[in-house]
Amino acid sequence: MQKCVITILSLLYNLLKYGETACYYSSNACPQVKKDFLNVHIVPHSHDDVGWLKTVEQYYYGANNSIQNAGVQYIYDSVLEELWKDSEKKFVSVEMEFFSHWWKEQGSHTKRKIHKVVERGQLEFVGGGWCMNDEADASYVDIIDQMTLGLKFLNDTFGGCAAPKAVWQIDPFGHSREQASIFAQMGFEYLFLGRIDYQDKAARLSNREMEMTWVASDSLNTSIFTGVLYNTYGPPPGFCFDVLCGDETIVDDPDSPMFNIDRRSKKLVVYILEQSKHYRTNNIIITMGEDFHYQNAHTWYKNLDKLIKYINKAYFSSNIRLFYSTPSCYGEAVKNAFIEALPRKTDDFFPYASDPHAYWTGYFTSRPTFKGLVRHSSNLLRACKQIQAMTVKRRSNVLFQFQRSQAIAQHHDAVTGTAKQHVNNDYLLRLDQGIRSCSKIFSGSFNHLLSLNGSTMRQEYCTMLNISQCWTTEQNAPFIVTLYNPVTLRSSHTVRIPVADGSYAVTDHEGRLVLSQMVPIAEAVLRLPGRNSTATNELVFIAEDLPPLGLRSYHVQTPEGKPGKRMLRSRPRTIQLPNEKDVTVSAYGLSLTFDRQTGHLIQVGNETFQQQLLFYRGMSGNNSRFEFRASGAYIFRPNGTEAFPLQPVTKLTTIFGPIVTEIRQHINANTMQIFRFHRNASYIELDWILGPIPIDDGIGKEYISRFTGPAIQNNGTFYTDSNGREMLERRVNNRATYKLNATEPTAGNYYPVNSLAYVENKSAGMRMTVLNDRAQGVSSLLPGSLEFMIHRRLLHDDAFGVGEALNETAYGVGLAARGTHWLTLGKSGTVARFLAQRMVHPPILMFAPTTFSASEFRQSYRMELALINRDLPPNVNLLTLEPWDDEGRVLVRFEHFYGVGEDERFSHPVTISLKELFPTLKIKTVEEVNLAANRHIRTLNADELVLNPMEIRTLIVST
Repeated sequence: MQKCVITILSLLYNLLKYGETACYYSSNACPQVKKDFLNVHIVPHSHDDVGWLKTVEQYYYGANNSIQNAGVQYIYDSVLEELWKDSEKKFVSVEMEFFSHWWKEQGSHTKRKIHKVVERGQLEFVGGGWCMNDEADASYVDIIDQMTLGLKFLNDTFGGCAAPKAVWQIDPFGHSREQASIFAQMGFEYLFLGRIDYQDKAARLSNREMEMTWVASDSLNTSIFTGVLYNTYGPPPGFCFDVLCGDETIVDDPDSPMFNIDRRSKKLVVYILEQSKHYRTNNIIITMGEDFHYQNAHTWYKNLDKLIKYINKAYFSSNIRLFYSTPSCYGEAVKNAFIEALPRKTDDFFPYASDPHAYWTGYFTSRPTFKGLVRHSSNLLRACKQIQAMTVKRRSNVLFQFQRSQAIAQHHDAVTGTAKQHVNNDYLLRLDQGIRSCSKIFSGSFNHLLSLNGSTMRQEYCTMLNISQCWTTEQNAPFIVTLYNPVTLRSSHTVRIPVADGSYAVTDHEGRLVLSQMVPIAEAVLRLPGRNSTATNELVFIAEDLPPLGLRSYHVQTPEGKPGKRMLRSRPRTIQLPNEKDVTVSAYGLSLTFDRQTGHLIQVGNETFQQQLLFYRGMSGNNSRFEFRASGAYIFRPNGTEAFPLQPVTKLTTIFGPIVTEIRQHINANTMQIFRFHRNASYIELDWILGPIPIDDGIGKEYISRFTGPAIQNNGTFYTDSNGREMLERRVNNRATYKLNATEPTAGNYYPVNSLAYVENKSAGMRMTVLNDRAQGVSSLLPGSLEFMIHRRLLHDDAFGVGEALNETAYGVGLAARGTHWLTLGKSGTVARFLAQRMVHPPILMFAPTTFSASEFRQSYRMELALINRDLPPNVNLLTLEPWDDEGRVLVRFEHFYGVGEDERFSHPVTISLKELFPTLKIKTVEEVNLAANRHIRTLNADELVLNPMEIRTLIVST
């Protein structure tokens, strides 16, 4: 009864708001297909990049047309006029960044029209995310968030009638299995792809396997109907009728000397019949559109109208029938027409090559600093949403704008690093604004949560900690550092704070002095271009046992006239190379040995092991033919298969201490590697600083970090994550679904990795795992090896549209980059999943100057607080906690992050209790929804929630 009342109220709301009945799909929204005919589904669409050659705003408004004639607002204006005039016409809309912008500018009369064409099934939303996200470099967290943001807008605007059934991933450069699994979990029925490897496509065309069931998860057994489009996403050759095209228009007047409809129709029918040979049902899909088409929709529709009318009449006896359609209508027709089982696919569509020398594997690493920022801002946004949900419980425009910026960054020309430089600058600016706004939310919320007497602190989020720069800690003493732990497990974190030289005392929440260590900042960091800091040291201490989803503050001061109690000052020791003997450094039960001549790592513990920085020489070329393809933003094409070592290591510096021990490799003035042991940690951290990449010799370069365990005989097999979740097996020079002709033996064996990759010798029970702090490309080209591409600087464009060489500069020189890998060696992979959670979701640090002593501060502020009443099981992650609406509802997602059979202890179902889990949320009702939170599943009446391996359960909680 209650549900009926809610439904009636919803109908009345829409009636009052739009002056018509609530939106629903008409029973005849899809054209009727004929069993004995070849049904040709004509799908008008426009592919609208959320930034690429122009910025997002320039694309929307049609500005800067000297670069590209594109204005999305005019597309929607023009298309709506055509749809309104003729109920048979259809159109596809994908990116909610653009549609939502256009929607908010429309008046009530236009909005009523839009509702009507959606109701009639003319305007179909496909995908419906904020953008058409990349599938290689985007993490599953960000994919889910950007899809949820777009689908929430659709649901809030149109109700369930606009919930897409189909996904239109027509332009990403390869397709991931995890992405397909996410779509299936979101309730999508049909997935359409534009780009797959040219050899894969040839095999599929030959075997009539362009449509398949994609089984996208070993643990969840999720699957989705997947179709590969015949012509990527463009119209048949010669049949582009946009104002941007120069193809011959249709003349159907028999008295005109230009009469051509018979000849043109015949040509199109030949194309249709050829395409139909490669598909298994009597339905084919013809895409009619391209990048930013339909600014003048009338030209498209008028020519298509003529072709449809003429062919349906002239070729009626040939049983060919054309009509306007949509992806979901086509998918439904194919599903209904299939008698036999569809072919099955269980791997993914990486890597993607468009010709024998164009492997799109360079973008896995392009613009590494931007990729690092995207990962960093993702964690910050996640934490910011948690804080908002636990305090104000309302959506804010500040938070929405950050969500929007992060969603835009997932676009397949954003996080990929394949946009023009001025567009990438715009992406950076958007994220920076989001980060700064989020830091204000943190500051206000922390004061609200921690202040005991209403006093406040001016808190700073230091955006330059990655280059050891923070104004508050450098210019103030005493100061407060507050850590927010965004995960639901107690964890310890090594805090590194840039400070001026001196002595410091660190006091914790219970008034105890904390052991700390003063470590000199590495010379390569001090020389980073753009660094503006007085800090010469880092104060290091361990924040132990941080509360789950909790806050803890530390007081840091300079004792007057005395050395800091419990602070040890590390003195660096330099070892010039060559040395008399190999250099072995041991600490906390770990040891590394470096070669006395080269300074390279040669041993980990008792195991022979190598790590080295090398580079490939980027291929130069004019791109006039396949064999002249250049390496560029998209394409990785080395000139040869050899990777060359950098300059020899000149010296090693060792730094010992009770918290961290470091071995620094000095390669040149701008390039350094720091191997770091952490007390009570089983992994080895590798902190790399490099750049500018030298190009004085006129050769572009692609830098890699290669890890090799000779004892690990992996026989060309290695494993990578898929968007940060399930692991996939990779085999060198092998594809599971087609026979590979390895024309590019290096680039053709690179795969995307978001969080970790490993090689193993199963018979010996030996595994080497490397975790990365941002999206990168990885391969295993030598026995027992993993090589991660970490930086690229190239001097030629690869001729796939961006029109610029990937030659990033900053502060007047080539771009410098800094990043981290974590290395583990052992028999079990259990620790890697937990380490990945730590690397992806580290604590958020805020800093504030204070005049209080440590004891005075404890009297004015609460120094520790947990926002969750108990730890969740160790294999469960609180994936989402965010304000859902203005009515106090909160969106919550719990995930099990182990797969079936992955671990003896953790790969089992687990039960969690929601009862009194969150101290600040008084839960009234719990609604379970699908992964995208736009479809109701059930109302939960029990407090307990069971999670199976790799399962994500999504809840909307009323408080």
